Amino acid sequence: MTIALHKHVNPAPVCACGFGDSYNAYAYSAAVFKGSMYIGTGRANLVFLRFGMPNVHIDMWPVPIEYKNYEQAFEERVSAAEIWRFSPESSTPRRVHQADWYQPETGTPFRRHYGYRSMCTYKERSSDKALYVASTSRSRGDGPDLMVSYDGESFQRLPKPSIVSEFSSNEVTLTSIRSLLQYDELLVTTITGASNGNVNGAGITTIFATDDPTSGKWFSINGKGLGTFPEVVVVYELCIHQGLLYAGTGGINGFQLWRGQRIGKYDFKWELVVKDGGGRGALNQGIISLCSHRDYLYIGTGIQNGGHDRTNNVGPAAAEVLRLAPNDELELVCANPRDGLLPLSGRGPGFGNYFNAYIWKIVSIDGKLLLGTMDWSIFGLWALRDERKTRFGRLLDWDTMQVFLSSYGGAELWCSEDGVDWNCMTHNGFNNIYNFGIRNIIKWNNHTYACTANPFGPEVLTRTSDLDPGEYRLNPKGGCEIISI
Repeated sequence: MTIALHKHVNPAPVCACGFGDSYNAYAYSAAVFKGSMYIGTGRANLVFLRFGMPNVHIDMWPVPIEYKNYEQAFEERVSAAEIWRFSPESSTPRRVHQADWYQPETGTPFRRHYGYRSMCTYKERSSDKALYVASTSRSRGDGPDLMVSYDGESFQRLPKPSIVSEFSSNEVTLTSIRSLLQYDELLVTTITGASNGNVNGAGITTIFATDDPTSGKWFSINGKGLGTFPEVVVVYELCIHQGLLYAGTGGINGFQLWRGQRIGKYDFKWELVVKDGGGRGALNQGIISLCSHRDYLYIGTGIQNGGHDRTNNVGPAAAEVLRLAPNDELELVCANPRDGLLPLSGRGPGFGNYFNAYIWKIVSIDGKLLLGTMDWSIFGLWALRDERKTRFGRLLDWDTMQVFLSSYGGAELWCSEDGVDWNCMTHNGFNNIYNFGIRNIIKWNNHTYACTANPFGPEVLTRTSDLDPGEYRLNPKGGCEIISI
């Protein structure tokens, strides 16, 4: 049976163009706190990608690089991450926080955070007590921050724990926290990113927890970490399933899935549940998303850098959806057949779409699974035809690509009740090809919202043919969107 969830509903943006500033490129994080919805943004992600990841190659850069990193104009106009609040009392979102300034020991000040990559609403006796927000910080700064708000209006930075990475501290700076969740009375987190292009590979696999984040005292709940470097480079995603804590990793030969059972205040007994990328190896480089739904734990995979990790020569390949059954058997949902198994949905990686590089978000809302992808097909607009990596790509003419992108360019959103039969809610980023990813999905005020990643603004390189060098023009469809579905 195929589900027809929202089949007759017309999705409507409640926020477009990055809250009116399309440097707000990613709806990085989302949470509901004391009746309001909060969105943390990532700023100018393609600009920061240009600055920090030289191994990522695009023939023609999609957005202009108007400023140098850390110059005053860039810090004033572009780099500062923001937090926005949607209130039940108002139809207009309001900015409640903008990243403050950091003053290094030498040199000029710069914005402390360019992204708020995760949020967690901490509850006490079923009531919202605090909203915690974790940052992506600048490489010249002093590491990622955890902020707290008790009223949803003011945010304060908390003391930093002392953290050591597998990388030399002289070579990289830890920069980013991606996972943040509450487990009983504990707040649990991991370090995800570091400087020098290691945005998804911090080289630290410790999982930290505390019952008092304001104290700055954090404790490892997995000893010296999970696995060995570089088999495990990062703990990328955390999830609670049937009362147990699961950790999804990324590594050189594919993800691992670990399960922790609490046996003391900060003591967990850990076991390896799935290894070697679920039998696909490096093409399932990391676990991008985890979701507990009914009796199953759903796993969304991906390869960093949009499905093609050029640093480690992995990919390109589409992402898979897998699930862990109650008997600990790994089942294929949307995947390549292997080990005598066929995908339950009848669909291959990426739901049959080669361009779906990440399963970026999976959530369970009102008894249904909702799943958002990252689709990189739009980058064909800025690829020189003769430089395309495949024969098919070199044969693809400009007009045919335009037709394809008009129907299938942009992220996909899928839904299912049982994780087997799936219905597609959009093939084309909700009619905006620049919505290349669905970064968050959240229910608030009796509606469900898809929150996009769209770094193609304020200007985008506009071309009219394969031979056209293009020019940068204002993009009215650039910047993240919050879409009621």
